[in-house]
Amino acid sequence: MKKKNISKWCFILSAALVVIFPIKTVIDYVDYQNSLNSAPFYIWIWANILYFIVPAVIAFIVGLVLRKSKSS
Repeated sequence: MKKKNISKWCFILSAALVVIFPIKTVIDYVDYQNSLNSAPFYIWIWANILYFIVPAVIAFIVGLVLRKSKSS
């Protein structure tokens, strides 16, 4: 696979993860309201950041690096 295609897929993956983050957070909020849970809700938000936003940033940076290395 060419580096251009890999960087394109990295950007698509990054965008998908950023879009999924608020959707998953809302789903967790609805479930949190109906369950007995001793952890504060912001812990759930931090877990979603760890699962979605951090990999999105990593994929975005990898896409940028691959695109710059292809340009030079």
